[in-house]
Amino acid sequence: MNVNYNLEKFDKAVLNREATWWEMELPSGNVFFGDVKTELLGYDSEKFNHYQDFTSLIHPDDYERVMQDMRDHLSGKNELYETIYRIKAKDGNYITFYDCGKIINKTDEKTELIGFVWKVKEGSDIKEQMKDFREVILQGKPSLVDLFAKIKS
Repeated sequence: MNVNYNLEKFDKAVLNREATWWEMELPSGNVFFGDVKTELLGYDSEKFNHYQDFTSLIHPDDYERVMQDMRDHLSGKNELYETIYRIKAKDGNYITFYDCGKIINKTDEKTELIGFVWKVKEGSDIKEQMKDFREVILQGKPSLVDLFAKIKS
């Protein structure tokens, strides 16, 4: 089974190219993701291999809060990593994203997280959109998080 092919199908069929998945490994910082986010931002996906390739583009007013949201999840303070941030597109404008993820595997040597990122629609209630998207990801039997983990294995 070709995992990359399955993930491309997942992006197109399940997420309808309005959102995409991501995976991060720590401590390496390596990231793997669907191309939707970089396409929306206008960048070439090959330039993004480490989480800092993305975080360096986060709006300065959002950066520390987003990092704290991730630290809170990694430390066990929050069950999910969940945040909203603005990120700089290639054209210089900022696009707002909602990001939600969780640890799926943790050992002494490595922590693996998966999640989903979704472009917030301008001009509508961000909190309502977050709630709706979060429910899509986490509800259901299996949830999209569980489904994605199964596709990866």
